[in-house]
Amino acid sequence: MKLRVLFLVGLGVLGASACTEGGAPASSAPQTQAIPANAAAAAAEPKEAGTKLKFKDGDDRERFSLKPKDDGAKLVDGEDKELARYKWKGGELKVSGPDDTVLAYVTGGPDAFQVKDATKSVRYTLTREGAGWKLTDAQGAVLYTVAPDGGGASVKGASGAEALHVKVREGKLSLRDPSGKTLLATKQPVPPEAAACLGFDSLDLPLRMALLFRLQTPASP
Repeated sequence: MKLRVLFLVGLGVLGASACTEGGAPASSAPQTQAIPANAAAAAAEPKEAGTKLKFKDGDDRERFSLKPKDDGAKLVDGEDKELARYKWKGGELKVSGPDDTVLAYVTGGPDAFQVKDATKSVRYTLTREGAGWKLTDAQGAVLYTVAPDGGGASVKGASGAEALHVKVREGKLSLRDPSGKTLLATKQPVPPEAAACLGFDSLDLPLRMALLFRLQTPASP
């Protein structure tokens, strides 16, 4: 009788062990963690793509910078406050304010560019003229001309008087007024004809920088 009891107990122990080993295995599927909303937003934000183009005034104070992005660029002031956004839309460059309001579009190239307003009406046209450039308004009136000058460039207004001179010396590009005073300067590489667009004072800074960016950067497909 005792042997029978021990035999039955042994079977029970073996059965319990078999159930434990043969039961449903613990899930080996990898656990998926939710991505925080702020992390997802950061991942979606276009990343910086290259060295920023920084301009300082004659007193060596940073005035504004153009920060390249994967899909265009961003214009910020000396305090890193956003002033404008530049985003490629096919062959067009869309210019927007910090609140994403459309300010303009820059279309065309490589020898003629049009600055259009939010409704796609032409406001300005920048056309290559000989070795330089000519900026005209919607009626075709000449506003500024840009001509190469001793490794730099000369910007003249509608009257023909020089408004700005772009000088390149020892790796530094400076923009000077007719008296020779330095208004802006940068040590980052930028073509003098592109920097000359900063002399188009009748245009707002975001539009001047859009033309500079467009002359400096090939259109994104």
